[in-house]
Amino acid sequence: MKALKLLGFGLIGYLFGSVSFGRVVGKMVAPELDMEDTTLAMPGGAELDYRGVSATSVAVKTSPAWGIVTGVLDTGKAYVPTLLTMRRWPDEPFHAAVAVGAIAGHNYPLYHGFNGGRGQTPFYGGMLAMDPIGVPVTNAAGVAIGIGVFREMLASYTLGMWLAIPWFAWRRRAPETIFALAGNLLFSIRVVPEIKDYIELRRSGQMVSVGTWRDFLSSYPALDPHRDQVPESPDTAG
Repeated sequence: MKALKLLGFGLIGYLFGSVSFGRVVGKMVAPELDMEDTTLAMPGGAELDYRGVSATSVAVKTSPAWGIVTGVLDTGKAYVPTLLTMRRWPDEPFHAAVAVGAIAGHNYPLYHGFNGGRGQTPFYGGMLAMDPIGVPVTNAAGVAIGIGVFREMLASYTLGMWLAIPWFAWRRRAPETIFALAGNLLFSIRVVPEIKDYIELRRSGQMVSVGTWRDFLSSYPALDPHRDQVPESPDTAG
């Protein structure tokens, strides 16, 4: 009986997650643009195809501000139903099913031909409802490890999600640990095409390492806080 209830709550989360705010916001602010396929500019001049629709698509094709709006909405579509379920059934694992369903819906939206994002924003939306402290802790640790150990900004971009698994396991929260495992699995499946392209670009030498936030931001002038600074010429320097 509980298994059927878990499936039912997962379906509820899936329907919430299937609302593609990348498409909604994109159509509102730039109806002439196609959000279905996005090219990401990477350091070294390489280009990486992003075959999904999410806040990333909106940020690259319109502006970082609208990308943030989209990200907040995508976070909220997992956060709100997860939080409400937790409050209504605090002693049941139904909230974890809702959160996993929201990620699945975001990645494979029922209303949009099952072509969605990668699941990172709804993952953090669900996690924010379950453990608000865990979100900044795992993300800070992921960034520190990515930059300090791997010297790879793109690694730190996802490490926070993976660290959610030991975080919840350490806190002995089985439903949340299962959520973190399932969420990372859904994310990993969706990023396979980009990972393959990324590895090929690195092997061919077309893409350089993204070692710092400065390297990452330099690929997107709209995001670069130093973009308006004009370097001094040799004749005027000193």
